[in-house]
Amino acid sequence: MGRVKLDTFLVRDYLVKILSEGDEFVQEFYRDLVKKSRIFSNMLSKERIPSLKERDAEILLKLSFPSRRKADRIIKETGLQRLKEALFGLIHTEGDWESKIENFYRNVRGIDRKATRDLGSEILHFTFPDKFILWTGWIWDPETETGAIVFLKEEPPIGGKGREMYGQTYDEFKEVYLQIYHILEEFGVKVRGFLFVDMFLAMIYATYVDYMTLSTMHSAKGFFPPAGVMARRLLGVHEPSLLNMEV
Repeated sequence: MGRVKLDTFLVRDYLVKILSEGDEFVQEFYRDLVKKSRIFSNMLSKERIPSLKERDAEILLKLSFPSRRKADRIIKETGLQRLKEALFGLIHTEGDWESKIENFYRNVRGIDRKATRDLGSEILHFTFPDKFILWTGWIWDPETETGAIVFLKEEPPIGGKGREMYGQTYDEFKEVYLQIYHILEEFGVKVRGFLFVDMFLAMIYATYVDYMTLSTMHSAKGFFPPAGVMARRLLGVHEPSLLNMEV
């Protein structure tokens, strides 16, 4: 079954909006995603994982949106040794995406199934940003039919249609995700790997949340972060102190 075709004009319009934030914002955001990826690939190398300390694990978890507020709990309930084994299995054993994520879920404690799935996806993606796409609930959740991806098609998913449109498996959804990557290439975005797509989708989702918050809660203006700040939180790059640590 072929996947849905995204609206090229909507991709362009969102790209224009993101670029309107200014070169400094876009370049700094992208540089920080590269920093995060380097931290993950360094810490999670086959040679390094067995010697990870609790502080190392804490940094990894706090740089990930699903676990940033529960890092201590995850380490405590899972145990450092078991967590290292779960990370090694996720990163360095053979298998498709679903089996890697499922094995990771079975060995990690302290967060629910969806959050563990999102965490595993973040870790795989930022360790191998040229190989694995980022697939988390805020990007596309086939159960609730919500996520940033739905704003790139005029017809919204309704009553199960979305699961057919955008896919229920990693390989199905990757076909849709790669459309964004190639459309952005056509519009002149020349970056290696999928990190710019992360930023693109995070800004779409954060802009939507910002709009909905202000349209339904006028008194909330000033209490919620702007879209750019929220997008950085979604991708775990909002704390410079963590990104600039020697690891």
